[in-house]
Amino acid sequence: MKILIFGATGGTGRQLVEQALAQGHTVTAFARDPAKVIAKHANLRVAQGNMLQTASIEAAVAGQDAVLSALGIRIPVLAWVAITIACQLVHHVVPLGRAANLAIAIGGPVLAVLILFRKTTALSDGTRNIVQAMEKMAETEKMEKTEKLGAKRFVCESSLGVGDSKWRLGLLFNLLVIPLFLRNVFADKARQEEIIRQSSLEWVIVRPTALTNGPRTGTYRTGSDIGHWLRPTKISRADVADFMLKQLTDSTYLRKSTGVAY
Repeated sequence: MKILIFGATGGTGRQLVEQALAQGHTVTAFARDPAKVIAKHANLRVAQGNMLQTASIEAAVAGQDAVLSALGIRIPVLAWVAITIACQLVHHVVPLGRAANLAIAIGGPVLAVLILFRKTTALSDGTRNIVQAMEKMAETEKMEKTEKLGAKRFVCESSLGVGDSKWRLGLLFNLLVIPLFLRNVFADKARQEEIIRQSSLEWVIVRPTALTNGPRTGTYRTGSDIGHWLRPTKISRADVADFMLKQLTDSTYLRKSTGVAY
């Protein structure tokens, strides 16, 4: 099968590429920087492009049998911590006036918080472009009655805690991590899921719980009752990739959202 993978340079994306190649698929890894695609294989090609440039997405989608997305967003937590610490050091070490010290002591952390909580639409915008490219190929194929132009099956990684799985990531995530660091990311994931649900594609939304870098076990739980409001659960990126690849031919969760965890 010919598979196109978005987010191929991330944790889950790298696992998708490696496992898909091992299963004998022909893989196209979509990446802004091809040098970040680590895998090497005769059945692997890299499509350089930008998620906000529809032309590059359409070119990559053409001729594929299926599309998988492991797109993610990097949270600037380290930048937030660095700015806060730097401001406190300046406030206590550098001999400035009272007003300047006060401005640095208060303004720095406020700036850091604004950076951390800025609204993001990267996931939803990128996913919209993927969906539109896939639908455009399907419509062109239908109108011109030509050979296969593009994929119809779309498997997308989201996250437990989005939509009707809210409050299923455990107490720490529910009350601390999501409100403080991931609020805007989860809002964008919700928009991403809605775009997929409204599409005409053969879609599957995969919602993993807290991700680890553990090995692929092939043993995990799936369904709508995954996760718990109090107890945290985990799953390796390798097993998420394993489950996503199974959705290429399995119709159990077709046009559904499903959690996945140990």
